Amino acid sequence: MKGFVSILLVVSVTGCATLFGWSIHAPGILSEKFYQEVQPIPQRIALYVNRDLLNYESKDRGGKTADPQTYFIGEAFGPMLVEAFQRGFEEFIFLEAEPTSEILQQSGIPYLAVVQIKNFSNHVTWKGQTLQLVTQTVVLDSHLSEVDQFESTGISDARKVFAKKGGPEVNLNAALENNARAVVQYVQDSILTGKWKGGAAT
Repeated sequence: MKGFVSILLVVSVTGCATLFGWSIHAPGILSEKFYQEVQPIPQRIALYVNRDLLNYESKDRGGKTADPQTYFIGEAFGPMLVEAFQRGFEEFIFLEAEPTSEILQQSGIPYLAVVQIKNFSNHVTWKGQTLQLVTQTVVLDSHLSEVDQFESTGISDARKVFAKKGGPEVNLNAALENNARAVVQYVQDSILTGKWKGGAAT
């Protein structure tokens, strides 16, 4: 009898969590469209993703009447950034440890990109949902001197949230992918146009 009561208790608790809260996990993969639009360039570059980005979450429910929601942004965006840089550059190095000038110079890395999440917003109306991710990227040279700093925005605007794009999970994935594409394309354009050849930013 005690075992039966315990089981009922567990079911009740998990039931409440399911009914009154949403956990939104994006697939965390890039679409075929990304691979069509982004072509690799002959450049060696490194990416560093800190723990704050990987752990980033948002509880922005999108409206006062919406159910509580938690968007697990970092867990999907981190791997997507790595995949995006792998696609965008012929020589890519992912730094798991905090970078030092010694590591960069020994590995022959001319540029290091450090991406941070600046803001995430969720706007829900009766027509649909708009998710927006804003990031700030700092580009450093092999001596850890800053050569550039820029913001990127990724937006996913879905009409009929649960029908058109497969729900908030897919909508979130689209916003993250759009941001990752903007980051990589900015870096590519800066390299191809020789913007950073002058050294540290002034």
